Amino acid sequence: MHEPHPHPALAPLQQTGPRYRPEDEVDFVVVGSGATGGVVAKELATAGFKVVVLEQGPWRTEKQFPHDELKVFQESFFTNNWKDSPNTFRKTERDKAEVKPSIMYGRGVGGTSVHFSANYWRFKDVDFKEASLKGKLAGTGLADWPIT
Repeated sequence: MHEPHPHPALAPLQQTGPRYRPEDEVDFVVVGSGATGGVVAKELATAGFKVVVLEQGPWRTEKQFPHDELKVFQESFFTNNWKDSPNTFRKTERDKAEVKPSIMYGRGVGGTSVHFSANYWRFKDVDFKEASLKGKLAGTGLADWPIT
């Protein structure tokens, strides 16, 4: 059974949300609280399921969001730090894994959606018919859009 845990230093949802012990059974575990994970977790919880969301980064309050471009872009304030959490790659099980920076993702409750600026540029005509103009790519679902 879960119990709410009021604590003044926590964000409102942290204060009122359920808290589960490691031995408690839940219905779903959602890994990542970004745009998709957060919505899926909310919908499952609203439907009455017991849901736990695992997130790599912190829960930030409004005051903890810097308006400092150097800190955000150069110092990876909102994203993964390859030194602290390296990505490793190898071709076979016998190969030694090599540390290589790869994908950048949001690190914190809300994932990449926390620092997504929602700038969408207007599509060009070619964007709607790339498959016809450039050719299909084997093994993909690349297709022309049904609209222009």
